[in-house]
Amino acid sequence: MMIPKVINEAKKQEYPDGTYIKQYVVHAPEWDLYHANHVTRGDKVDYFIISESTRMGYLETFVFACDDQGVVENMIEIAGSRDRTADQVLTSFALIMMEAGYDTV
Repeated sequence: MMIPKVINEAKKQEYPDGTYIKQYVVHAPEWDLYHANHVTRGDKVDYFIISESTRMGYLETFVFACDDQGVVENMIEIAGSRDRTADQVLTSFALIMMEAGYDTV
C-alpha cells in the first residue's frame, strides 16, 4: 500500500497550554483526485496539506488541496477525522482509495 510521501513540514506551532498545530505537505499523484475549486479549471490535485491540531481541545486532522509549496487556495477539506493523527488519516485514505480500485502501490 502506498502512503503518500511527505514533502516537507509546512508549519509546526506549539502553544503554552500544550496544544499544537502541525501541517505537512504530501505528494500523492496516485490518488488521481480532481478538485473543482482547487483551480478554476478543476485540475488534478497532486499535493495536499495534512493539518493535525489539538487547538479545539481534541485531536483533529484535515486534508486540503494545495500547490507544491503548501499554499491552500480554499479551505474545502478533501478528507479528515477527529481523534486521528495525520499518519492515521493518510493510512485510512490510502485504504479507501485502494478499496475504490485505485492502484496505491
